[in-house]
Amino acid sequence: MKKIYLLFACIFVVSNFLSAQDSITEVEKAELLAKSPFNSVYPTSILKSADKYFEEAQMPLYSKGAIDEKNAHLVGLAVSASTKCNYCIPYHIAEAKRLGANEEEIKTAVMIAADIMKMSTLFYGNEFDLEEFKALLK
Repeated sequence: MKKIYLLFACIFVVSNFLSAQDSITEVEKAELLAKSPFNSVYPTSILKSADKYFEEAQMPLYSKGAIDEKNAHLVGLAVSASTKCNYCIPYHIAEAKRLGANEEEIKTAVMIAADIMKMSTLFYGNEFDLEEFKALLK
C-alpha cells in the first residue's frame, strides 16, 4: 500500500512540475538571454522561473543567508573544488576575495574539501561500517 501512495505522490509531483513550466514568448526569451548570458544554460521551458530563482533565492542565499557572505563563498569554493567545477572555483575565489578573504582562508577552504574527500574515500573504499562510525561520534 505504501508503494501505491509513493507512486501517486511521484506522479503528482511530476505532473505539477510539468504543468508549472514557463510559457514564454520569443521576445521574453531574447530579453532574458540579453539580461544574462548564464540564462543560456537553461531549457526554454523553465527559463523564466530559473531566472527568477537565481535572483530571488540563489543569490540571496549568499548575501542574506544564515552564514555571512564571505564564508558562504568559502563554503561554495570548498564544494566547487571537491566537485571540480571549473566555472564555480574562479567565481567563488573572486567573490571571497572581494569580501576580504585572504589566501590562507582560501587555501583552508580548499584543504577542508580535500580532507573530506580523502576521508570519505578511505571510509567508503574500506567499507567502514556506518553504524559503527555513528556510534563512535556519541
